[in-house]
Amino acid sequence: MINKIKNGVVIILLIGFAYSLIFLFKKNNSINYNKLIIDVDSSFLDKNFVTSFLSKQISSDSQNINFNDLENQFSSISHVKDVAIYKDLIGNLNVGIKQYNPVARIVSGELSGNYINDEGHIFPVSSKYTKRVVLIHMNNDFSKDKKMSSSKFGKDLLNMINYINDDEFFSKIISELEINSSKNIVIHPQFSKQKIIFGYPDDLDEKFEKINLFYKKIVPAKGWNTYRTVNVKFKNQIICDKS
Repeated sequence: MINKIKNGVVIILLIGFAYSLIFLFKKNNSINYNKLIIDVDSSFLDKNFVTSFLSKQISSDSQNINFNDLENQFSSISHVKDVAIYKDLIGNLNVGIKQYNPVARIVSGELSGNYINDEGHIFPVSSKYTKRVVLIHMNNDFSKDKKMSSSKFGKDLLNMINYINDDEFFSKIISELEINSSKNIVIHPQFSKQKIIFGYPDDLDEKFEKINLFYKKIVPAKGWNTYRTVNVKFKNQIICDKS
């Protein structure tokens, strides 16, 4: 008899728990929420944009929120890298958005008007946000899906761009990279008139060490604009030319 009572109590508790889960699920998917909590860095998209975009996606006639659809809608925005939308236990609607971080900007060629992020993803510039990054002059395209990782040269160029951005000194003095049809690179410094002939984006440590040597040793002795070209593409050489 006692066992039957215990079993009956367990069944009642399980049924109650199941109804609680159903109620919680319906509540968490309801169109109503307590507060809207937005976690987004103020770059391409700000909180005002997210609030406006969200209100357009959630229909006033709808009874529930489809979180997967909402996330897909935000993911379709070219500047969005990752998004998570959910309701917490107290009924707040949380929207978390990570955006692409630009490390370079293409200013010529077929992909002119696009940023490059540190993973090689190519995405459009925005009138709402501009970041000072290395400018890329180029004529060749990477691929139709706009990924630098689609080619060896794209990967090597991305490594060079990230190398520049990760270095406090080079990120300040290098303003532009000019890429010719042979995939050789010429660096244009920010504060001086000379061109630095870098060649193919390989042997980065050795070539940048020679550039560092030029600015730390040769420039203080000879002056900023004494040389018009500085060639570091050949091994164990720095060729400085005044003409």
